[in-house]
Amino acid sequence: MLKRLFPCLAFCLAFSLVSLAQSNGVLPLTGMKYFKEGIQAQSIAMKIDGAQLLSNRIPFNKDIELLVGQPTGFAADAGKKVYAGAELVIVSPKGEVLLKTPNLLLPNEGRGYTAKEISELSIKFNITPKMLSVYMNGTLQLRLYDLKSKSQMRFEMPVTFSKMGEQLQVSNTAKTILQKDGAVGVVNGLKAKKVLVSVDTSIKVSPKMAYTSLDVSAIEGSSISGIFSGKETFWVYDENLNEVKITDMLLKQVKGAMENNNVDYTLKIPYKQKNTPAKVYTVRFRWESPDKKQLIDVVVRI
Repeated sequence: MLKRLFPCLAFCLAFSLVSLAQSNGVLPLTGMKYFKEGIQAQSIAMKIDGAQLLSNRIPFNKDIELLVGQPTGFAADAGKKVYAGAELVIVSPKGEVLLKTPNLLLPNEGRGYTAKEISELSIKFNITPKMLSVYMNGTLQLRLYDLKSKSQMRFEMPVTFSKMGEQLQVSNTAKTILQKDGAVGVVNGLKAKKVLVSVDTSIKVSPKMAYTSLDVSAIEGSSISGIFSGKETFWVYDENLNEVKITDMLLKQVKGAMENNNVDYTLKIPYKQKNTPAKVYTVRFRWESPDKKQLIDVVVRI
């Protein structure tokens, strides 16, 4: 039995910032988690040279920019200025602190920000190999905080570091899927008519599991064989955004018309046992073409 959760989600015009509907969540593309703890934001994007970062693989010796759109929750002074700080920490896979910068916004610490200046807050940082010693992966932690109160917003992203000369996975043409009821997604190098999201508890392959169903219809820019040749990955998070290890495999169906190369792509993603007490889960799915130029990345809250 399928229980419909969300109406159709239409693909909209290219828009590089992903809007944040819920208090805490996971972003598509980078897999960055965000936690609103007094400071709110309308949108967030991770960019390199002005282009949207499409993965969590980042370079050394290059400016990386976190753009926070319309942050609120700061204590304003009599002149309506606010005072923001941004802490950067990189933690090794073993939990060691490899790098810590208390305030990336230090040059503005004394003068503060006007409402116009903070409407799209840019936080830039640059990482060198020497900062991280022998490690080529870790967890990037950013904290946007109010210098005049205890309000903050935290960001956390697992990262790997690219090799010298490696082509960066960035784009100026990524398009967001229209958000509705806690669902958000991004496509790059493809078009699609719509996406339907639902819960499926009727699957007999693993009858104890409940599945998140994603139906992506009328995909243009690929083919049946192209979709089958891509890499599929999914992640499941509990209500505190701790990752839940799922051993069951996702199921899929790919079909389409040969004359126009339109493809319909259905995913069944296991995310919990059916008898588990009702809780909020976050499910993220990512499909990526072999050349990494085409992708579908969808995050839903169930």
